[in-house]
This record gives sequence, C-alpha cells and structure tokens, in this order.
Amino acid sequence: LQLITYGIASAGLFAALYKIRPFAKFTKPSDVPLHFMQSRVPLQGTVRHVEPSSTRVLLMVDHRPLLPFLHFNSKTYLPVKIGGVNITGNGVSWLQTVLNEKLITFVPIVKEKEYLECVVAMPQKDQDSLEIGEELVKLGLATVHEPWTKLKDKQVLAYKKSLANAQKWAVRRRNGYWHFVKQPTVLWKTQMFVIDKMKSLLPMNVVKRLDL
Repeated sequence: LQLITYGIASAGLFAALYKIRPFAKFTKPSDVPLHFMQSRVPLQGTVRHVEPSSTRVLLMVDHRPLLPFLHFNSKTYLPVKIGGVNITGNGVSWLQTVLNEKLITFVPIVKEKEYLECVVAMPQKDQDSLEIGEELVKLGLATVHEPWTKLKDKQVLAYKKSLANAQKWAVRRRNGYWHFVKQPTVLWKTQMFVIDKMKSLLPMNVVKRLDL
C-alpha cells in the first residue's frame, strides 16, 4: 500500500514538473508550451541584444528557466517582439540603451513562427516595473499597432487600454514622432506652459492622478 502511495505521489510530481517545465530553457517560440500562452505565464530572461529590421524589432532574450540546472552557455536566444506597437528608429536606439544586458519579464500573448509577441516589463529597484511597450508609446518612440490581436482576456485588454492611454498622452504632449505629425500651435504651447507650471507647484501624487 505504501509503495502504491509513493508511486501515485511520484507520478503526480512528475506530471506537475512536466506542466510547469522548471528546468526548460526556451530558445525558439515553438519551445513555449500552449498552456503557458493560455495561462499568461510570466517568463524572465536577459536581453542580449536588440535586432532591428524594416518590418519588426526583436529583443533577443537569454531565457532564464524557473530552476536553472546544468545549462551550458548558449548563443541561441529567444526572439521576443514587444506586443502591439510599431517602434521608430529612435525607439530602437532607446531600447538598445535601456534594455541591453538587463533582466526583463515577458508574458507571452501571441506565438508566431519567428518570434514570441509579449507584454514586456523591466524590474526596477524600489519602483514599479517599467512597462516597455507603454513607455515607448508615451515617449513617442512607438505608435500603437492597429489592428493587433483579437484576444479578449483581461490582461490583454488592460494592456491595450494602457497603450491607447499612453498614445493619447504622447499626442497631447507632441512627444517624439507626434512632434512632426502634429505641428505645435500657439494654443498648444500655451497649454503646455500652464501644465508645466502646475506640475512645478503640485505634489507628485496629484500630478500623477491628473496625468499631467
């Protein structure tokens, strides 16, 4: 009876280990299990370099298994695309400066043959994680890609909403790309002067709440 109990427990353990893949190091999109995509399992890794092209920008990520075990250094990296955005040339330079050799968290959203499209964030000491797609859009270094995915789960919808809000902010401030698309007017300059004055006078928590 004891042997049967141990056998059942061992089988359950092996099944759980197979499901969470704690030792697996992903180097290509097909390595990522379907249930990781469906459950939006967050993954971690180090950005080794940024690979730009005329059609997309990829982060080449050295994936970190949940439990690193007997992994030799590999030069094969997992290609990750920041979900829902079109990145400008200046955005590529920003990514190379900010993310090279940095640890990121990436949540898989869409699996393509050549890359994994993800929500990407960079942990920051004593601060909230920096949401990379949202920050790029807010700085005017990327624009929201429409249409993107039709997935309707809460995490995807929240991410799409954050991108839309970031783009509204970038347009209003004429940041980056929008500085050339929407020429500054006298009215706009006056509005920005008033906003900057308010930001210098109000507490930071109020500024954030008002989204100035």
